[in-house]
Amino acid sequence: MGQTKKRHYDRYTLSFKLQAVRLSNTLSVTSKEIAAALGIHEVMLYRWRMEDKNGELRENQRMKAATPSPKRRTPRTDPAKAKDDELVKANKRIKELEKALELRTEELDLLKKAQRFFEKKKR
Repeated sequence: MGQTKKRHYDRYTLSFKLQAVRLSNTLSVTSKEIAAALGIHEVMLYRWRMEDKNGELRENQRMKAATPSPKRRTPRTDPAKAKDDELVKANKRIKELEKALELRTEELDLLKKAQRFFEKKKR
């Protein structure tokens, strides 16, 4: 008996590939587990990771553009991207607060020096 060829090949969107790569870059979960959860072969995930690293990851040319459902008005947000955006905002806020703290510390040091200077002048 001869083997039959698979006639239908799964095609994945670029956003799906990028999300799979992003998930595989997390340290808490192995790439094998992510590939199994997404229903893809782990070699495919490794190939996507390599292509992303080299800047060659792109969408399949023969894939039809997906038309959005008329029922869904707001697109779903990627939870990993939402966390990344939240982290960027938090880091920005931390830097602003550190600058403000540094300014206040300098002002306090200056006032302490001025107080010592005027105390010496009175004597």
